[in-house]
Formats: sequence, structure tokens, C-alpha cells
Amino acid sequence: MIRNIFVASLLSVTATAAAAELTYGTAFAKFHDFDVDGAGTIDVKSFGGGIEYRYDNFIFSGELSNISIEGVDIDLGTVGVEYALANGFNIGLEYSRFDIEGFDADVTSLFGSYQSGAHTFGAAIGDSSDLDDMTFSIFAAWDVTPTGTVGLDLVHIEDETLYAAYADYDVAQYNVQADLLKLDDLSVVAVAGGYEFANGFSAIGSVGFLDLGPEDVRSITIGGQYEFTPGANVELALGRLDFDSGEDVDQLTFGVNYELGRRTSKRRSLGNIFSSATGTFAGLTDF
Repeated sequence: MIRNIFVASLLSVTATAAAAELTYGTAFAKFHDFDVDGAGTIDVKSFGGGIEYRYDNFIFSGELSNISIEGVDIDLGTVGVEYALANGFNIGLEYSRFDIEGFDADVTSLFGSYQSGAHTFGAAIGDSSDLDDMTFSIFAAWDVTPTGTVGLDLVHIEDETLYAAYADYDVAQYNVQADLLKLDDLSVVAVAGGYEFANGFSAIGSVGFLDLGPEDVRSITIGGQYEFTPGANVELALGRLDFDSGEDVDQLTFGVNYELGRRTSKRRSLGNIFSSATGTFAGLTDF
């Protein structure tokens, strides 16, 4: 269903493309091989993308991602529309769907935000027929530079509160992304970045820490990218996951990525929060 809504949203926006502006677009496909000491390999595939269109005072957006772990799929999808009012106020409506093997839910949210200069503050309330309680969230973002943003999201869902802080900084030759995520016994802290050399080649890498309660995991990756056309690149990276239990996992990742423009809306969906944290931690996703 989410795929049909996503496609329908894109078609409705494309119909007015002559008067609209594509402010952001991204897509990725990645293939991961995790070699577990003494237990063989685990194949993980991930793909997805996002888009943002502006038409007059409207902002249309959509995101879709899939992570497949040995036949177990995690699907996340979001479509939304936002309207810019006078004096820096925005209101919007968003529909998100999550399908994690054995559990699926959808959430429809109404949100509002206020932007003053480089600072944005907002809140949202959502309802779902699949969840026991309504969801609530507040968010804030600060554009520290024209291409650098730091922000915070607090999301209350099913008697749990998710805390997610992030920083995203991009200049001509290098980029840095940092994520902090906390939910009950789960904590993620990760930093990733890249440095562009001449002729389209870049060095990429990440370090991360994952706290699963009884188990801690440390992650490090290093690799390279080659931009074969503006905005599009291929990547190859090697990594290692160290578990407190003593197991070590070697990671090999091959991916294709595309990105155009930069988001103008400061509202992050639940899917985007999840994708940002996993992408920074071990390069599983990329939007």
C-alpha cells in the first residue's frame, strides 16, 4: 500500500513539474556481506530513496527503504505534504508505514513548525489503528552554515521515548555526519564522513558504538567512492564489528548512491531518523 501511495504522490507532483522545483532527490542500493567468526556469512541488501518537491508554498516529500537480512525484510515508507504560512509558520500532514517481519503499523501525523532565521522548532501528533496510544514528537534544527545542520528529535511512541540528535555538514571537499540515538536499552553513537580527492575519487569511513543492553558493539569502516557522474557514485568499503561476547564480524559493502540538492524541510520522519542512524553506524542505508 505504501508503494502505491508513494507512486501516486510522485505522479501528482510531476503533473505540475513545469511550475515546481525539485529541491532534493536521493536513491541508493547496497549489498553487504557480514562474515561471522565460525558461523559463516550473512547477506544483507538495502535500497531506497527520497524526494522533495516545492510548488508555491507547498512541500511534497516521500521516502521508501527496504533492508533484507537473510530473507527478513524491514520496510519503511513515508509520504507528506507541508504548507508554508506567513511569518515563518508551516503546517503539514504525514503518513508513515513500517513493516518489520511479524509486525507492521502505520501512523498518520499532523505537525507544525516555526522558523526564525537559522532556527526551526516544531511538534507533531500522530494516530494509528495498529498502536495502543497516540504518538507525540518535538523537533528542533539549527542551520549552522548554508550546508550544515544540527538537530534534535524526541518521539514518544508506545510508552517509549526515542531521542535522536544529529549533525550534517557538507562543503566542497568533505562531509561529516554524526548521529546519536537512544531508545530504552538501545543506544547508537556514530560518526561518518568523506574527503574528496581529484578526478571524482573520495575516501570514506565511519566509527560507531551500539549498546544493546547486555551486548555492546563497536564498528569501524573504511573505503572509497568514485563519482562517475555529478551526484552519482559507486562505493566499496571494508568494516569490522567487535562484540563484547568476543565474536568479530568482518563487513564488505558495495553500493551505488545518488543525491541531488539539499532538503529544505526540517521535519524528519521516523523512517529518516532510523535510516540516518543505521547509515552512519555501518553504512546500511544512505538518505
